[in-house]
Amino acid sequence: MYRVLSTSRNVGLLLSRNSVLAMAGFSVISPRYPEETPALAAQEEVDAVVIGHSVDAALRSSLISELRQISPHCLICFVYATPDTAGEPLADVSLDVTNGPEPLILALQQRLPKLEADAA
Repeated sequence: MYRVLSTSRNVGLLLSRNSVLAMAGFSVISPRYPEETPALAAQEEVDAVVIGHSVDAALRSSLISELRQISPHCLICFVYATPDTAGEPLADVSLDVTNGPEPLILALQQRLPKLEADAA
């Protein structure tokens, strides 16, 4: 089972996303605050990190840089549901989830086995 660390400032969206990921078969953990994401990633072995748009751009950049040092093979996904979002250039993938979580689940399912093969 793949382990996903999911973070957001919007608690409602975070709980909804985590529920959907769990129903799709992923083990999901979340920090209490986005700033705690790198510390949690250092304590727990995670395969992917999902960062929501509600985490401001400066903090996202900082988190992604720290996560790359902690776990270079970890898949980093940025998710957004606002049409004016350009994506997150430091993330491995930026996904528009306006119409539902399917793009996120598909990206995790497609990319995680590849990461597992690369790490071996």
